[in-house]
Amino acid sequence: MNISYYFKNLDATEALKSYAHDKLEKLKDRLHHIEGIDVRFALERQNQIFEVTIHADARVFHLKKQDKDLYAAIDNAMAALNKQIDRYHKKIDENTSIMPADLLPQYDAPSVDREDIAVYDAIIKPMDDLEAVMQVKANRYRFLMYHKSTEERYSAVMVRPDGKYSIVSPIGEPGNYQETVVRLKGNELEKVSVSLYPMTRLTVSEAIDKLMENNLEFLIFVNEESMRMNILFRDRKGSLGIKRPAV
Repeated sequence: MNISYYFKNLDATEALKSYAHDKLEKLKDRLHHIEGIDVRFALERQNQIFEVTIHADARVFHLKKQDKDLYAAIDNAMAALNKQIDRYHKKIDENTSIMPADLLPQYDAPSVDREDIAVYDAIIKPMDDLEAVMQVKANRYRFLMYHKSTEERYSAVMVRPDGKYSIVSPIGEPGNYQETVVRLKGNELEKVSVSLYPMTRLTVSEAIDKLMENNLEFLIFVNEESMRMNILFRDRKGSLGIKRPAV
């Protein structure tokens, strides 16, 4: 099982890694396909923090717990995590019940389950900026993540309130991006402005907090674990999803 460990304001110890590993190893019996697990240990304002993000079964499960004792924080997080997985399994069972999904009642403002996030890989087919903008316009997307034939690092295009388009592209070192504002004139893009894009490095948990606090439809950020662009968003039903690079 692929587990990555990160320490902030704490010494990295094998004892902590071993304790967390033994707890996380038990998830093999509860989740079918675990792609990777990111574990963060941190010390903030006298509180010891354990944060775990699990990519499994086309979902992201994550927990953040703090306690005066780090081992207690790990135990509390794992107990809460198992409750998350129980809810996830229950949701799967409900979705596969006899009643077709399109006959189930729909709600305008469903509650957001911030702990069960659908994961979507961005398109693999390379495209240039013009094609990406045309795709957004034709399909009325809010955003599109894509990469060019010469660049595996992904860019994103978004529709602006003024009708123009913002293209956020990687530059230089990983984690650095610039924003190019363009307008579509016929079948060509006209550049309006270019500036550095303040892409924030966040954990999944921090990205969710920022999305919620600012009541955003979507949030582009650099995933602190992978150092790659991710887009956290609300779907039409209000549930959370993450778009991530496919290559």
